[in-house]
Amino acid sequence: MGISNENLRKAIDENRNAMTIRLAMMHQNRLRFHAVPVPSMPALASTFIRDSRVPDAARIGNDVGLALDDFLRMVSNIIPHDKFEIFKSLFRFPVKTNEILKECFDKLSRVFEGRNPVFDYQFTTPEARDDWEWYRTERLGEPEIWATKGWEFFRTEINSVLIVDMPNEQAKGDRYPQPYFYWLPISSVIAYDADADGQMRWIAFRQGGDRIAVIDDERYRVFASDGNAIKGAPIIDNPHDIGYCPAHFFWDDKMSLQQPDLKRSPVTDKLDDLDWFLFFAISKRHLDLYGSYPIYSGYEQSCDYSNAENGDTCDGGFLRDAQGAWKLDVNGARVPCPSCQKKKIVGAGSFVEVPIPVEGQPDLRNPVQMLNADTGSLRFNVDEETRLRTNIITSIVGTNEEITTRDALNEQQIRANFESQKTVLFRIKKGFEKAQRWVDATCCRARYGDVFLSASISYGDEFYLYSPDELREKYQRAKDAGMSEAELDAIHQQIIETEYRNNPQARQRMLLLADVEPFRHLSRDEVADLYAKGIITREEYTLKLNFADFIRRFERENINILEFGEATAYDQKIRTIKDRLMEYAREAVKESTSTTNN
Repeated sequence: MGISNENLRKAIDENRNAMTIRLAMMHQNRLRFHAVPVPSMPALASTFIRDSRVPDAARIGNDVGLALDDFLRMVSNIIPHDKFEIFKSLFRFPVKTNEILKECFDKLSRVFEGRNPVFDYQFTTPEARDDWEWYRTERLGEPEIWATKGWEFFRTEINSVLIVDMPNEQAKGDRYPQPYFYWLPISSVIAYDADADGQMRWIAFRQGGDRIAVIDDERYRVFASDGNAIKGAPIIDNPHDIGYCPAHFFWDDKMSLQQPDLKRSPVTDKLDDLDWFLFFAISKRHLDLYGSYPIYSGYEQSCDYSNAENGDTCDGGFLRDAQGAWKLDVNGARVPCPSCQKKKIVGAGSFVEVPIPVEGQPDLRNPVQMLNADTGSLRFNVDEETRLRTNIITSIVGTNEEITTRDALNEQQIRANFESQKTVLFRIKKGFEKAQRWVDATCCRARYGDVFLSASISYGDEFYLYSPDELREKYQRAKDAGMSEAELDAIHQQIIETEYRNNPQARQRMLLLADVEPFRHLSRDEVADLYAKGIITREEYTLKLNFADFIRRFERENINILEFGEATAYDQKIRTIKDRLMEYAREAVKESTSTTNN
């Protein structure tokens, strides 16, 4: 039953979910701060800390201002004020964590590259099914819209709401209603009522032009607004026959049982670590400045500089006028003594003067010394930055592939790495499957009514977890570790399917050749060694060496290897091709023997 206008006004006025909406917006601000690059940074006020408070930063692109305030407030409480001023000078957008999360989300986006996706829709008539396949691809933009716009909302608007809406007027030439859907940012939501599964009972949100839209399980309404309050009767009041409110939370992973409407991103649990990494990375830049330039020290040098014309004299390396006041330049800085300036070091570095030893007190120091940065500290900071980065990526995506390609792993470790990444991808794919299933089912009910029966969405259960080069490195390490033929076959098949995933015909050809090639996990040198030891015959050795030439000859004499034997069983096809190739090998051996004898 829909919510009445009177109850709607009362619910908006009470707004019991106002705190949840604010918390969701704060959460997303932090996600955007680390996930979305901002091309440039407005200058931060030099008096950023005032009265122990940090004022709101200017609204920087992508609404990261509040997250920036929070981050700088944390830093100001950790380091001294003078160091904090330098920290702000070194802070620049895009921030270092943007690079980390880009790598993480690039890996997680493989959820859309499943090898065996299934989209199944049941209707009472084949006409409706055919129409839906056309409508969802041509009008709704599926499935690409989920991997593009949907992925962007997943990265930065995890608390958004999916809305299935209807146009005010029916387009000509289409006998069915024309529903469409969109993601509604949580910042546009005024009030709502939802069950524990994220299904809305009703929702009120802002529209452009001082309007508020209200959707419930019976109708779409639009009101004129006064702030967040609705005014008068509905401007638009259109009923629908969907049977439930066509609004649903986009994501289903809850932050907690106590706050089911706050959604958890894969990055949520690492936001604190991302803040710390960013602080550490910027602090390391400060250390790099110190480590890059030597510090020289020497005894204080007396200076008797004086200017008879104007009465200027030197005082500690800077000039005082005849009245004893410091001489200042146009920028308000003290004017250095020209005589002392000539004594400064040439090139990069700093010079610090130390007091001259008291008379009668022994001093064995060199008059001029150079202080170098502690290499152990510099090395620690480089290693610690790498460790923090690795920890964040591993926690988000399951396994950091840089580690798996760098370190030698055994069979169990390689399998565990695959399973770790699959677990993360499976959790994300289930969320997208549920969201798309709800959208498609709701659009079908709005367009076809009772003719629609059900929708089943699966993004597949096999993903391209590694690049071809990474898989080849895994394959070589597995081979060197003495893994079984079955394990090598599995990795080799992954290489082929990943390398040719966008070319089905080439992928099928390479998989077929892999089944035909003899000793496919052995190099030519390894096969030659087997032949030298008498383990394999000369014909087998010849076939391995001339495999590519024999395949080309087979296709010249017959047809393309893919089309050959299409009507026969696959195992029979493989046996036939192998037998023919072995005949070529026998002929080659026979010709070679005949030539040698002659």
